[in-house]
Amino acid sequence: MLNLLSAGFVRLRKSRLFWLFIIGEAAWGALVAWLLYRFGNIRENQNICLFMPMIYGCVIEAVFCGFFIGTDYSDGTVRNKISVGCGRADIYLSNLVICCFAGLAVMLMHMAVYSLIALILVGAEVFPQMLLLKLLSAVCTALNGAALFTAVSMLISKIASAVTANIFIALGSILSGMFVYISYSEPEFLKSGEANPGYVGGAARVILSYFKAILPTSTALDVMSGHLPSEYLRVILCSLSSAAAFTLIGLFAFRRKNIS
Repeated sequence: MLNLLSAGFVRLRKSRLFWLFIIGEAAWGALVAWLLYRFGNIRENQNICLFMPMIYGCVIEAVFCGFFIGTDYSDGTVRNKISVGCGRADIYLSNLVICCFAGLAVMLMHMAVYSLIALILVGAEVFPQMLLLKLLSAVCTALNGAALFTAVSMLISKIASAVTANIFIALGSILSGMFVYISYSEPEFLKSGEANPGYVGGAARVILSYFKAILPTSTALDVMSGHLPSEYLRVILCSLSSAAAFTLIGLFAFRRKNIS
């Protein structure tokens, strides 16, 4: 496992795609901070700009996981690892660790550069309240996405197919997150006092609440909106449970996958 991780991090260090995302997010974070300072509304948008990678970060993870793991398949590396005695679980988990690290590194690069520029331009008041809980929520959302796209990429051998499937899943999760957030936000009663036909209650609301805590758009909107600590804890726990489920399903399927 350690040898697989070591080889994986060496590949990551040499990955042009990874460094392209890192440099791109650093430049984007700096540009956003400067633009907001230039137009004088950086304080009002601190949550939105600091945590915006939570929304589109899943697309970055989708592309990276598809290419990184798909390259292993196309080069025959996965087959060679199995033939020399590497366990399938070790192969899967080592790729998962690398993909989680890459996703977190890209997201945190944006946050770090944005925070540094904003701190220089405005001062410490630019940081939002409950920053630690918000950061943990963002980290768990990224881990959830990495677990999902690692599972898909490990089960689809062709790079193009894996990347395409991942992108469609990422875009679908972004759109469905918006739908779930809007549906969950519907009030039980209208201003007129009548029952709202669009309100989701009962067991369906519990299910809706779970998906609201794991989909990238809805979790990002929760973090940006500044809810109670209980909301962040729900995002953290649901995202981690979802990541664990994706990992177990992916491991189970990869053990039975025919690798020719």
